[in-house]
Amino acid sequence: MLIFVTIMFAIYWSPASQPLTTDTITLENDDLRIVLSRERPAILEYQVKAKEWIILENPGSSGPVISFLQGALPVMRNRTVTTFEASLANNQVVYHTKITYENKPAVEFDLVYRLNGKSVTITFRNVVEFKNFYLLNVQLAGLLTIRSDESHAKMIIPADAGRMIDIEKASLKSYEYDIDWLNPILTGFAYNSEVLGMIDTKSIENHTIVSVSEGRDKRYGSFSMRMMHRLNEYNLHEFGTIIPVTDPKYLLKVQDSCSVTVTFTRDYDGDGEISWVDGAKLFREGVKAVPNPYYRDKSFIRIFLSRRGSKNENLTFDEVLERIKEFAAQTDSAAYVVYLLGWQYSGHDTGYPAVDKVNDDLGGYDRLVNLINEAKKYNVNVTFYDNYDDSYPKNPGWDPDVICMDPNGNIMRGGAWDGEQSYLISSYKYAVKSGLERVRFTLDRYPVKEAYFIDVLAGGYKGGRKYDFNPKSPAGAIKNLEGKLMLVNEFNKRGIDVATEDFTGFFVGHVGTFGDICAFDNIYFYGEEQIPLIPFIYHGKTSFGLKTTSQSFYPRTFLYGQRAQKLANRRSPFRVSEYILDALPKQKLYGKTMDSYERYGDLERVTYEDGIVVEANIATGKYSVKMADGLVIAKDNTAFAPIEENVFLACSRDGGTLSYRIPDTWKNTEKIRVYSVNNDGSLKNIQYNLDDRLLKFITEPGAPYRVVFEY
Repeated sequence: MLIFVTIMFAIYWSPASQPLTTDTITLENDDLRIVLSRERPAILEYQVKAKEWIILENPGSSGPVISFLQGALPVMRNRTVTTFEASLANNQVVYHTKITYENKPAVEFDLVYRLNGKSVTITFRNVVEFKNFYLLNVQLAGLLTIRSDESHAKMIIPADAGRMIDIEKASLKSYEYDIDWLNPILTGFAYNSEVLGMIDTKSIENHTIVSVSEGRDKRYGSFSMRMMHRLNEYNLHEFGTIIPVTDPKYLLKVQDSCSVTVTFTRDYDGDGEISWVDGAKLFREGVKAVPNPYYRDKSFIRIFLSRRGSKNENLTFDEVLERIKEFAAQTDSAAYVVYLLGWQYSGHDTGYPAVDKVNDDLGGYDRLVNLINEAKKYNVNVTFYDNYDDSYPKNPGWDPDVICMDPNGNIMRGGAWDGEQSYLISSYKYAVKSGLERVRFTLDRYPVKEAYFIDVLAGGYKGGRKYDFNPKSPAGAIKNLEGKLMLVNEFNKRGIDVATEDFTGFFVGHVGTFGDICAFDNIYFYGEEQIPLIPFIYHGKTSFGLKTTSQSFYPRTFLYGQRAQKLANRRSPFRVSEYILDALPKQKLYGKTMDSYERYGDLERVTYEDGIVVEANIATGKYSVKMADGLVIAKDNTAFAPIEENVFLACSRDGGTLSYRIPDTWKNTEKIRVYSVNNDGSLKNIQYNLDDRLLKFITEPGAPYRVVFEY
């Protein structure tokens, strides 16, 4: 859901400083000078000393917008008085804020502005709520601003994997984003040809606001931050309407304090220009994680075995094993991880929170254990797709004490999956009371190893954030994250890495891989441009799949560095052609950092740290993957990719003549052999042509081929 707000303030970008008066306070170091209003918490301008360049100016001195309640009801602004007492000490400015309502004290808090190197950090803390008054949030307006007539003026937001907003062309509006499946982080960049500013917060509760406005015959782009303290409503958009608090005892405190940081850089990577890539690299430096090497050579397969009431779709454990054997015969036992959906009770999303019963329609416990053990012989890890967020009243283990409470005091509904209403588990309470024991029980009962998938752990509408409004045991997203990480750590203790659903930045470093980054085609501002911001930041930090609006955007999965994946079922198996065309080329990108991004019209190019180049034209559907030595291994629905130094697998989706250059190390061309691969893995020698080291042969649609240089 896209949320739009209106922000009233006057701001502009200026290359020259305004005269300072006693109404201002200045903080400065060797890198930055910032000028603040003495009257209210507001940054009037930033100055990067290296160029004496003013990169923000707020002559309207827009102070914070404070939202609070009396009981559970909104207050009248004309009966509210807010005062700020500024003090300067220890190289920081503290604004002690006092709010009275109808001459009665209502709320107090501090806003602390501190300069450190090339960053300014604003901390919200020391909240005091007087009798029957409750602080909801504090919005800091105009923290980072650019003006449209500045050369190269752009803003960057993380929505749908990344958007670049041209201030001159953009629609006039505001967009407020919190962490969800479309906005996996809260950062934003604003830059021109001289300098880039980045706004970010470590809190997973805050909201970022990006605005394009107009005034004084200019357009302005600005970032603001809403610092959250309490919630007075809950909007789980997937499952129902907004539920408001009517009794103040259900007002949920989500955090006592938080901070927002504004950081500045110039040409961060030294390539001669300032762009969003500089901001992505700056942000990436702060991400402390590395990709799990376990997934480096593995495909990621989710097999949908069974759904309640649909026995015709059932794919039994023995049938899965037969598929594994056939696939192994054709690929030299290529490695992959199989996550089974619907292995328990009567199909997918049944039984939770219990996992003690195996789906008898699929073969029962013994055949499941046989599948797991036998698959290992073919280099395949069969493991589970599970869920620790949903619970159903009719199932064993149902415990209303660990279910979230909504703002009206009722247990919180989730989705109605296959006709049965689910309820949302309060993750911290569940982990402490029984969740950790469930992990131990599962791993003691079933021989799963190394990998496990937990549905919606970091996915779902709110990006894995959970809320429990129970006044006896309240838990916001931060507390519930603590509970979720307790569950993950319990798996880790047994040597098992956890994968999860939609990508969110705050789970990076805790889970090994993500099902999907969302890269849809929603429009946030007119004239914006889609960019691979999230992949650029995180490709060398973790691994992920990609969810696009349409299959026609398949080239984007290569451009954005998707980890190879497949959702299989009875009608749609994981085919050898998909392994060769999709998985093999993408495995060559695994764990590597993106180094540069270029765009020429519709052609986009990403270059990796080791020199691999991926090009894609989304409009035409064309793409290519070229290794650092110049060897192309994939292009336009064909592939010629190595599994060993002297063995390549080849395939063409549509068939016809396949044409690829052979490696320079294959000197004696008489030793090249080309084979078609039969279903049982047997080989048939076929004819080929070699013209100036360009290998050509005729292919059948989707058929696998093996090209060997015989030493």
